[in-house]
Amino acid sequence: SQSKKSDLIKSLLVSCDAIEARYLMRALAGKLRNGLGEQSILVSLAHACTITVPATSSDEEILIDRFEKMRSNDQKIDEMKKILEKSNQLVKKAYYQCPNYSLVINAILEHGLDDLEKYCKLTPGVPLKPMLAYPTKGIHEVLKRFEDVEFTCEYKYDGERAQIHILEDGNVKIYSRNSENNTGKYPDIIEFLQEILHLKKTKKNDPEKEEISVEEKVTSAIIDAEVVAYDMEKKTIQPFQVLSTRKKKDAVSEEIKVRVCIFAFDLIYLNNKSLIDLPFRERRDKLYEHFPRVEGKLMFAEKMDANDVEAIQEFLDKSIKDGCEGLMIKTLDDEAHYEISKRSHNWLKLKKDYLEGVGDTLDLVVIGGYLGSGKRTGLYGGYLLACYDPENEEYQTICKLGTGLKDNDLQVQFESLSKIKIDRPKSYFRVNDTLEQPDHWFEPDQVWEIKCADFSLSPVHTAALGILDRGKGISLRFPRFLRLRDDKKAEDATTAEQVCEMYKNQQQMLNLNEKEKIENEEEDY
Repeated sequence: SQSKKSDLIKSLLVSCDAIEARYLMRALAGKLRNGLGEQSILVSLAHACTITVPATSSDEEILIDRFEKMRSNDQKIDEMKKILEKSNQLVKKAYYQCPNYSLVINAILEHGLDDLEKYCKLTPGVPLKPMLAYPTKGIHEVLKRFEDVEFTCEYKYDGERAQIHILEDGNVKIYSRNSENNTGKYPDIIEFLQEILHLKKTKKNDPEKEEISVEEKVTSAIIDAEVVAYDMEKKTIQPFQVLSTRKKKDAVSEEIKVRVCIFAFDLIYLNNKSLIDLPFRERRDKLYEHFPRVEGKLMFAEKMDANDVEAIQEFLDKSIKDGCEGLMIKTLDDEAHYEISKRSHNWLKLKKDYLEGVGDTLDLVVIGGYLGSGKRTGLYGGYLLACYDPENEEYQTICKLGTGLKDNDLQVQFESLSKIKIDRPKSYFRVNDTLEQPDHWFEPDQVWEIKCADFSLSPVHTAALGILDRGKGISLRFPRFLRLRDDKKAEDATTAEQVCEMYKNQQQMLNLNEKEKIENEEEDY
């Protein structure tokens, strides 16, 4: 029970000195903040098990001696790096498919690295970190990236990412993009899926029709999808704000007022087989073949396979008219496998507001508030926002925000942020001394979706500090508040690396536009 846990923690704290108490609380919160991130752990594990092979191997001494000789021979260093890199990939792939350190380490100790994939497989009921897309600023950039490659365009729905696991025992689990168990949030989805998957199905499903018919019985599966609020009478999708009014946990089907529809777009596991190494075209075909399309309950992402500017522009306009955020563009055959836990250039997102400047929004953490004046007296008139650097486990400031906020937003924000107010900035807030300090600091808890005109180098803000220009970070110009992202944790905010990538993309587009301008002037001349 909760009281027993509290008593146990109290007894531990009584026995701690100041430093021990600090790290005890960090350990309990799962945030040690010692700079040791997930990637560092996986690489260290791979190197340790390659250089010092577990005792189960009869070749242990030979391998250790070989590496010792390599270290003393410059010509062998490249060979050693290749062996270690191969080990890195084996361990990472195993962990991404089976994200449990205990299971992965035990499998290495018992079976070695070479057989790791046999024992650390995708398993329904164990959530995976999903594949993510890179933002793009326009259709011409898409065509340049996917030149001579077949690709597809899909609607980018304004909902909540859902990883749906169908287990062999008939249970259904639903996980968020952060691997949180959302099963209790969607009892209506669970009941619907359990019902349709027990129907007799005989003929192949056509995704364009409504007949409930599939090729083969589904015994287990993992579906990648977007859950969207849906108006059954009008047969239209509703904004994310409507979906966010649903109860977050322990929902009861009979009490649900906001109905939802699953828009499935990928299938990564089917009937005891992982599909991640198959190209997207084959995974999509299997999704259509094995799952029925049911209007307003289970539908497939609207798609178009085309590669000319006019067709893509028309489809983008249609997606916006239908209430979507824009398009997802994905390779069909070339390098089209499912990349777990990775933001891939083989998936691009083209949002409706790309022409307004930056091609994507940012998800930023609110770490400070500036007290308002005039109409905003008694509220916060502005906020200090930060991106996240997972490598150093710190929040880096990127802008001050004061626009895009409605009066009722300000009131709600003041009330919610007042509950997480702290006396001083956290040690892992990277804030420049020359920056105007906020009146109040906050726990890194709330994530906001922000739109901006463009990026600029800044001597004041610390986002990606020193990466592009010594002594300068990156800041946002004309940031604007869009919405609260209560489906994201602070650690899932836009990273410093992503900010850096977005800045580079902006510079490339500016250079391209300047080149086109010069060429046009020369032609006119």
